Amino acid sequence: MALLERLYELTPTEAALAIDLASGRTLAQAAKAREVSVNTVRTHLRAVFQKTGTRRQSELVRLLLTGPASLGAAARAGGPRPIE
Repeated sequence: MALLERLYELTPTEAALAIDLASGRTLAQAAKAREVSVNTVRTHLRAVFQKTGTRRQSELVRLLLTGPASLGAAARAGGPRPIE
């Protein structure tokens, strides 16, 4: 999560939402887990889109799984890798 915060200047809440979406959760599931409304989650998602340069959830997930953060590779390797 800290890696996403540093790479994309996301807040902890935004980074957690991005991870939830990359993990396959829906907006409704993310909202329920945080005990907030879906509209609140959508507001956070808009900020994530702006900061990551994406426009759709599918673009965001692709970026997270294959881009600089490489959540997919980090998960296979046992966790996030530090930025060098």
